[in-house]
Formats: sequence, C-alpha cells, structure tokens
Amino acid sequence: MNILIVGNGFDLSHYLPTKYDHFMDVMGAIENWDVSKGEMNFDDLFGALYEKESYFFDKTKVIYKTENINLAVEQVEELQKKLKENVWYHYFSDHVKEVKTWIDFEVKIENALNTVNKFLNQVESSFEEFGDCNFPIHLIQNGEQKKVAEQYYLSLLECNHLMNLRLLAKNSNYGQHVDFWTDEKFAEIGSLWFISQEKPEYGFSKDMYLNFLVNQLDDFIFIFNLYLELIVSKLIENCSLSINLEARLVPDKIYSFNYTNTYQRIHKEVIVEYLHGSYGQDQNIVLGISDLNDDSLKKLKAYGFTKYHQKLFKDTDYLFLDEYKNNILENEDDILALKDELKGENRSNYRDDLNRRIRAKQNEGKLNLEITIWGHSLDISDKDY
Repeated sequence: MNILIVGNGFDLSHYLPTKYDHFMDVMGAIENWDVSKGEMNFDDLFGALYEKESYFFDKTKVIYKTENINLAVEQVEELQKKLKENVWYHYFSDHVKEVKTWIDFEVKIENALNTVNKFLNQVESSFEEFGDCNFPIHLIQNGEQKKVAEQYYLSLLECNHLMNLRLLAKNSNYGQHVDFWTDEKFAEIGSLWFISQEKPEYGFSKDMYLNFLVNQLDDFIFIFNLYLELIVSKLIENCSLSINLEARLVPDKIYSFNYTNTYQRIHKEVIVEYLHGSYGQDQNIVLGISDLNDDSLKKLKAYGFTKYHQKLFKDTDYLFLDEYKNNILENEDDILALKDELKGENRSNYRDDLNRRIRAKQNEGKLNLEITIWGHSLDISDKDY
C-alpha cells in the first residue's frame, strides 16, 4: 500500500501561492486597494512579490490561467472590513519581517499569548493587593523599571503588541505638556474587558478577553479560508505540470497537512485525510499552536489556541496511521502470549504448531507499506504525529 504524506512544500512544488507571506502580501494589497479602481486581478494581488519571487510566479503564470483571477469590488470591500477589524491580522502585520513561514506564525501566536499572560498576571496581582486594577500604563525608560504603586510599567514593544491585540488603548494625550506637567500615561486597559465597564473596580475579566482573542483567531482563519477559496483554488491548469509522478508515488491514501485538495484537483481522485482540516464553504481549518508548553498558559486555560483543541471541535481528529500501529501492537501481544504458552509446552508436535503460529504472527506484523513524504518540514510543531 502506498501512502503519501504532504505538507505545504507539495503545493509550492505545484507553483501554488500558499506560503504564509504569499497570503499576508495579498492581504496587504487588498487592505490598501483603492476600490474606485474596480476589481483586483492577479497582478494587483501578487505584483509586490514578482521581483523577489520572479521564477516562482513566472511558472505560476505559465501553468495556470491567472487571467481568470478577479476579485469583485464587493469581495475586496468585505475583506477590507474583516482585515480592519481583526486584531491578529494587525499583530502579524507588525511582524511581517519576522514571520516568513507557517511555523514562524505559530511561534508568534505563542509569543503574543505569553505577553498577554505576563500582563494579566500583573493585573491580577494589583487587584489582590489594592482591590483595583484600572491603573495607567507607563513606558519603561532606558530599560529601568520604576517602582511606583498603582501603575503598570511595560516596554514599548509590549505596549504595541497589547494595543494591536486590543487589550490596551493608547492615551491620545501622551507626551502633551500642560503648564509644568507632562502626561506620561502611555496607555490604559481597554474598558471592554472589565467585569463592569461602569465600575472597573469590580475587576478584569480574563475569560471575556480570552474568548475575544479566540473568536478573533477564528475570524483570521475565515479570512485565510477566503484567500484559498477565492484565489488559490481558482487557479485552473493552463497546461500540464512537468511533475511526473513515479508509480510508487501514485498513492492509495494521502495524509495531508495542507488545507487544499491539490493532488485530487490536478492528478487524480484518492482518499485524503486532512489532518488540519480543509478549506471551502464548510471549512474546518486548524490553525494555532501545538501545545501549551508554559505552565502559566495552562493556568490561563488558553486551550482554544491549540491545534489539539481545534481538531476536536472541528472534527479533524484523525488517527494518523493508527490502524497500522494498532495492528503491530496487537500482533506483538499475540506473539508474547504464544511465547508464554511455548515455555510450558513439552510436546514436540504442539511446540512445532506454536512456533509456526509465532512465525505467522511475525509475518503479519510486517506492514506492506511504502510511505513517501513530500513537502513536509518534519518540524517539532507536528511532533504529535
């Protein structure tokens, strides 16, 4: 039995623009598009990438009917609205130079959660100590943190992250001089996240804010699904790909870490298990971090950001190669039982029979599988598989 395991490199080898920065560059083009110009074509969407990835997109244009890719004004406006409202998009836009792959993307989500958690711990400590937590945020100056009660001190980078994630709201009067006084309050906690907006002294609601972040990640996934649905999946072959699949690469089954149906669409129909979900009208895309490695994140109960949690809720909890692994384990148990039986058997004809059954079980345990991995990084982010 031939099994093919595919990652994003499989789609890229077919010159489909499924890299993280392909997606983000296109979203940037859409965000800044002047809708008075009308619809957006392939060049409008991907033009900013042509210089640094000329070979890739030259191939894309030869292989696919890119002239058929057009986003109507209504679609552009819908995406612009969603991008404007999405905190994760703004957070990742701020890190566009640091995040180049989907693995980097996962790391940045975890970094964001750690920054959020660090600040929320300060908020919780303040509430326990002072019975209040609605205090001003000041910048740490020259790396030195002042020790003033009933104030928070954060770095500029931390403030920017938390403002992008809408946990903090910037003080519009920061730095302004009135008489002999300068307003040094850089930001404040967003009023939406208090248990009572009218009475912030009632405390901060972690659950409310975390639910907001999870919902915003779901919205970001929805935006990504639109990218796959409206653009990538619409790239129809103009000519045959110069990728000749050898006989051993014609799989009986595919385990896909991608969200696209590239093999079925371009080569042939085959059984595919989408380990992280798939795009489309009924998309169930899984996009998050591998696990909560930090104990403080476990305490925060940030499980909605983990792939495992999403897989359960989105019905993509496929048992990766488990049927084959279970067969091996069952055979090993049977062999151990037969060997135990053999130890107490002195009759030669029965011993011969037991030895024959042991050899048969050992042969059954040899899986007739040929597994090919195409375009998967084998990164630790998919260690559960």
